[in-house]
Amino acid sequence: MSSEAELVEKTYRAYFTVFQIGDPRAITPYFHTPSLFISAAGTHALNNVREAEQFFDRLIYGLRTRGYVRSTLSYVQVKILADDLALVNARAERFTRTGDLLEKISALYTMRKATGTWRIATVTMYEPERTLELQ
Repeated sequence: MSSEAELVEKTYRAYFTVFQIGDPRAITPYFHTPSLFISAAGTHALNNVREAEQFFDRLIYGLRTRGYVRSTLSYVQVKILADDLALVNARAERFTRTGDLLEKISALYTMRKATGTWRIATVTMYEPERTLELQ
């Protein structure tokens, strides 16, 4: 893996860790604004930091009401597309406070390097049963 790909993966893993804390203000620095969050529930444009914080506040609240407390990362793959553009394909499991599996998730992230820092520009959630391999 190239050093740039390693940096992208390190940034993604840091975001993954911070997401579990559940503080939207800690999550949003990992996002480029504007950015898009796409899932079966719809497409959400995060045009600025305030909108991103509100979105993640609602998302975390919804997860917490379902018993969410932590996630484990089971797969990460990075593909550098350009000097300032990369894809991250990731799979994870979310767990409840009792240790039960809440859900499996898969997502494709587009990351953009802006002002020397890799940030998430899009998140596209996809069905965990589907396989996606970056070549």
